[in-house]
Amino acid sequence: MSYLTVKDASKQFGGSVRALDGVSFAVERNEFFTLLGPSGCGKTTLLRSIAGFADLTAGSISLDRTALDSVPSHKRDIGMVFQDYAVFPHLTVAENVAFGLKARKVPAAETATRVAEALNTVRLGAMAARLPAALSGGQQQRIGLARAMVIRPKLLLMDEPLSNLDAKLRIDLRDEIRDIQKSIGIAAIYVTHDQEEALAISDRICVMNAGRIEQIGTPQEIYADPRTIFVASFVGTMNVLPREAASHLGMSDAAASRTHQWAIRPEHIRLDQGDAPSDSLRLSGMVEKYTYLGREAHVLAQTPAGKIVLQVADPSPALRMEPGSPIILTFRREDILSFDSDGVRLKGGGN
Repeated sequence: MSYLTVKDASKQFGGSVRALDGVSFAVERNEFFTLLGPSGCGKTTLLRSIAGFADLTAGSISLDRTALDSVPSHKRDIGMVFQDYAVFPHLTVAENVAFGLKARKVPAAETATRVAEALNTVRLGAMAARLPAALSGGQQQRIGLARAMVIRPKLLLMDEPLSNLDAKLRIDLRDEIRDIQKSIGIAAIYVTHDQEEALAISDRICVMNAGRIEQIGTPQEIYADPRTIFVASFVGTMNVLPREAASHLGMSDAAASRTHQWAIRPEHIRLDQGDAPSDSLRLSGMVEKYTYLGREAHVLAQTPAGKIVLQVADPSPALRMEPGSPIILTFRREDILSFDSDGVRLKGGGN
């Protein structure tokens, strides 16, 4: 039996707003499981339901073989890290971390030991006596992480904990969170709308849309083998082309007859420099925009199949592509994905 099980979870607000619509999944012990999706897709509502802050309209949740449906939030043995740090400004770092233990009436000596352990784990041991105002945003978020861990919960929930931090600090702290979660051996559910963040830290990702699950899989499965056009477009960059592009993409009549949309990743498209394999497909076009980003460059091209973005890895600084200049794109037929009118992936692509 799985460690955490959510079965047929539904949540309805008012008469017609359905935030969750029959959501079911399972999380294993020590797994880092991410809920990924755009704003309003239901991921935070789902997290709050697991924590006990919101009741489900229908469905059930169990943790470590215990049904949580009638268990109040403060008795669920769940730690939570919030988006806005949620630290007490008048308490020291150590007092902030100890807050949950005092509420549980843990003896003072044990509290001191566990607080010290938690602070050392998040590398804040030397700052125990400071007030939060003296710490950076990343350090304040580590206080929240230590406070969630110090109670030794069965499950750790994190609701977009890095969204208020700058880009570089987000990258540094996301790696730390992943390392800490693995070192203490705890199951974690992480909510984010950031695709790169989800790919970087997750064991598995649950992509949500409009209150439903689109796909659950490893980061590699979600990115390389999307089951729906929503997943393909939401996770990473994807060129989505209409049915009419079939003839320009070299698709067979059989494939074109059952396909509603085509899709291909920018990194699967190359500039034709005379070195493409003989079986490559070629598509002529015109440069509309060239964006140099250092380690890569993006080229937006207008083609008979539609507008297509391609990615040039490690571009030469001398490379110049002026708007209006001709361009030839090359790609492999097997890299093109096809989707039906319901947005569901068709196997076989353009074969």
